Amino acid sequence: MKQIIKRRKLLTILILITIIVILIGIFLPALLNNDIKQEISNNIINLIDSLKNNPKGNIYKTLINNILSMTLIWALGISIIGIPIVIIYYLTKLLTYTLEIIFLIINHKLISILFIPIYSIPYIINIMIYFILTYYSIAFSLILIKHLFMKKSYNIKEITKKYIKLYFILLIGIIMNSLIEIYVIPNILKFF
Repeated sequence: MKQIIKRRKLLTILILITIIVILIGIFLPALLNNDIKQEISNNIINLIDSLKNNPKGNIYKTLINNILSMTLIWALGISIIGIPIVIIYYLTKLLTYTLEIIFLIINHKLISILFIPIYSIPYIINIMIYFILTYYSIAFSLILIKHLFMKKSYNIKEITKKYIKLYFILLIGIIMNSLIEIYVIPNILKFF
C-alpha cells in the first residue's frame, strides 16, 4: 500500500510541475521583447514551411531526435543520479512544445481554430509519452536507490523486465507519432 501512495505522490508532483511549466510557457511570451518574439516566430514559420515542402527530408531528423530523447530519459532512469536530469530534460521538452504552440497561436490568430489543434497532435502525444516515461524513469530510479542503499527487498529482475517492456512499447508509440508528424500533418497543413 505504501508503494501506491508514494507513486501517487510522485504522480501528483509530476502533474503539478507539468501544469506549472505549461502556465510558464503560456505567459512567457508576454515577458519577451519584440525582437526575440519575432525570431522565435520566424523559426516556427520556417519549421512549418519545411514540414509542408519537404516532409521526407525531416523523417530521419525527427525520428532520431525523438528516439534519442526517449532513450536518454529511459537510460537515466537506470542510473541513480538520473532523477534531476530526467526532470530537467522533461521540463525543457515540455516548455519547448508549449512555447511553439503559443507562438503558433500568436502568429495564426484567425486560422488557429483549426490549424493549431491539428498541428499540435504530435506534440501532445509526445508530451504524454515523455510524461509516462519520466514518471516510470523516476519511479525506477527510486526503487533502485531504496534497493541499493536502504536495503529494501524488491524483485529487481521483474521490475527491470517491465521497465524494458515499457521502453519498447513507448518506442513504438514515438516512432508511429514521428511518422504522423512527418507524413500526415504536413499533408493536412497544405490546406492552411
